Amino acid sequence: MSFADSLTKIVAEKRREQAEKERIAAKWLEHEQKLLDQGVELFKQRCTREAELGEKCQATVSFEVLSREISDFPKRVLTDSTYFVESWGEGIRAENWFYAVRGAAASWSPGAPILFAEVLQGMLPKFVEKVKALGFNSCVHESGTWKVTVTWDPPGGGDEEAGEEATQESPTTPA
Repeated sequence: MSFADSLTKIVAEKRREQAEKERIAAKWLEHEQKLLDQGVELFKQRCTREAELGEKCQATVSFEVLSREISDFPKRVLTDSTYFVESWGEGIRAENWFYAVRGAAASWSPGAPILFAEVLQGMLPKFVEKVKALGFNSCVHESGTWKVTVTWDPPGGGDEEAGEEATQESPTTPA
């Protein structure tokens, strides 16, 4: 085998490795979408509860608190005052998450601890985008927290037509 042939073999092997890492990453991305969808459903329940019980037109919900109720969400463990991921959910490993976040060119070290906050932080913007798509008046992630605050229109009174007229005439409602 010539030197050039050996280089071709090396490139082919690296491409196979990259493709395998991308396949591993795709498994997390698919799983993550399911987790986010469950989180959005829980978020909608919280907002519904605020509207029904509190008769409010806003809700503030912690994504971290929601994550505790999402089945198959990575579980955390406290070690030396830092939360790490202890388990990933059925069929998911740290390696799946690692390559999805760091890319296929990164080098995974089996057994390396993953910060739970890093997992949440990676998912939070995606969660906020899904919540924004629900049509709230506003949807804001409170900086430095896991909290997301949303607002929706207050009832305009009587029937829908009267509500529309009240909204149009209101000096505090932007046109």
